[in-house]
Amino acid sequence: MSNIKIVTDSTCDIPDYLLRQYDISVVPLQVQVKDELYLDRVSINSTELFRHLNGSGPSAVTTHAPAVTTFERLFRNLTRQSDVLVITISSKLNDTYTAALRAREGLGATTAAHIAIVDSLSVSMGLGLIVLAAAKAARTGRHSLAELASMVQRMTTQTHVVFFVETYDYLQQGGRAARVANLLEPGSGRALLRLDEGTIVPFERARTRAKAIEGLYNFVEDFPHVEELSLLHSGTPGEIELLLTRIHPIYPRERVLVTEYSAVLGTHLGPSALGAAVYEGDDR
Repeated sequence: MSNIKIVTDSTCDIPDYLLRQYDISVVPLQVQVKDELYLDRVSINSTELFRHLNGSGPSAVTTHAPAVTTFERLFRNLTRQSDVLVITISSKLNDTYTAALRAREGLGATTAAHIAIVDSLSVSMGLGLIVLAAAKAARTGRHSLAELASMVQRMTTQTHVVFFVETYDYLQQGGRAARVANLLEPGSGRALLRLDEGTIVPFERARTRAKAIEGLYNFVEDFPHVEELSLLHSGTPGEIELLLTRIHPIYPRERVLVTEYSAVLGTHLGPSALGAAVYEGDDR
């Protein structure tokens, strides 16, 4: 029986109770608000982030990948008893994947052989759904580290994320995410955005917020099969309830995993963002 520990980062947006249930280790990214540095999901969440900003706007906050030494310490500890599978935020959005690779390289060949690192090409519950599937598979004890890493690689092509934001200001301040914001026309309504091979790209336009929410529903409805579904928000649970009611005829609402964006993602999306993550499962 193989013993494989699953590691991810704080942008996975998996609720704490599921992290505990499946014994998933989370490496926090860093959030800097003015002169204060916080650990994502440890010392700050998205609600606290917007309270700290207190009207200062997106220019007052930045985010940073975990330090290489943070991964090194975790790897040394976990590899004493387990193989380790690391699944990170898209490398095209953040340097967390690179930090994990550098940490593995610094540990020597013997230890490194027990660590597999996969770029999810996703974020939020796109990453989270992949991590949960890996953790459930690891718990069976039937998979080697290489087999589990291969499964995760397949899932990266079967997992899809779409979202919209209330204002483009946060995206425009957000480093690599700023590229897509600069393509959007101010005053042209809301744009639904999606992840395409790890990069944020425009998906479709909506004149109003109600139309944008309808666009999220249409995104889910268009899949011939949905294996897992998650809805994401940053401070708008009432609208999630409307979406759940709308989606129920095509996907049981009790199976939808609803969660809130982390502070790191709140930094780039701003308040009142909504999104959906779909794992469509194996080809049918």
